[in-house]
Amino acid sequence: MTTARLLATSTRVLRHTVRIVHASSDIPIRGLSARLEPVPHGWSLLTLPDTLVVSARTDVAEPLAPPDLVVTLTDGALVEVLVVPPLAGRPPATLVVPLVTETIDVAVHPVPMTLTVILTTATTGAPRTGRTVTARPVSGPGPTVALPEVNPGTYRSAAVEWTAALTPAEVRVGASPLRTVAVDLTRPATTVHLVATT
Repeated sequence: MTTARLLATSTRVLRHTVRIVHASSDIPIRGLSARLEPVPHGWSLLTLPDTLVVSARTDVAEPLAPPDLVVTLTDGALVEVLVVPPLAGRPPATLVVPLVTETIDVAVHPVPMTLTVILTTATTGAPRTGRTVTARPVSGPGPTVALPEVNPGTYRSAAVEWTAALTPAEVRVGASPLRTVAVDLTRPATTVHLVATT
């Protein structure tokens, strides 16, 4: 007599995709370690270079409450220029992401940064002094950042958050646009040399 044996089968379904993105550039941040906390039965986490993917088996019961995704930024140089508030009992640069929707983007803001513009004249290369220099959005509304003159021909902003509206930014001398520049979001200070046309 032959006894039939039924083999249980299950499939996996995508539950969540999570990206940690730079608030100014909207570019996913790389260099992450992550874990589920707690780990529901049948759930798993796949860490890709710029995305965290959570899946679950279809043949297991739903957890009583959705787990959290605990993410630690591991690129030390990048962590230095990001604002990640410390969490008690957690490693530095750690975020706790509640898994409450299928697609989650977590924006991490940069530390305040300065922009320095060194203005010179086209004919002699001498410092161009006494100008009103600002940085403002290339298009649309947004903040205007003043760059007061700190040395002859050298104009420097205060340390501010360079938001998405200012990434990149249009440098103006007086009312005239001079050039579009991008703050280096990997360092706290950016310096550009420009030739004044007014």
